[in-house]
Amino acid sequence: MHDFTYHAAGSVADAAARAAAGEDAVLMAGGMTLLPTLKQRLAQPSDVVDLGGIAELRGIRVEGGAVTVGAMTAHDTVANSSEVAAAIPALAAVAGHIGDPQVRNRGTIGGSIANNDPAADYPAAQVGLGAAVCTAPRELAAHRLVPG
Repeated sequence: MHDFTYHAAGSVADAAARAAAGEDAVLMAGGMTLLPTLKQRLAQPSDVVDLGGIAELRGIRVEGGAVTVGAMTAHDTVANSSEVAAAIPALAAVAGHIGDPQVRNRGTIGGSIANNDPAADYPAAQVGLGAAVCTAPRELAAHRLVPG
């Protein structure tokens, strides 16, 4: 693993500022893809900005017929959410079958979507559900985010 500067962001604004200040900064959600990539020396970021401490990026809300899942919400939380199971049972089922228990407890929906692996479960689910991915400062239709 190459040397990098680690930052534990306390807010979305803090994360954005730290990422912008780094020469080649990367954001880390659960770290399920990033950490192995760093260990294999396939990436050499100048800075790693950890989003794990940002409470506003975690959680599930159901309002007006829409389900919002925060980027830092663990797969296991999505899988075991009664709100998600009632509104979108397929999403709860997808989340419950991702990886193994360790991955489901540490990995995040936002990290998986940001990784944008077309072989992963969430890209197909988000396109099939007509989901939107909200980033600061824009919102993207899932079918525009997913390659292919």
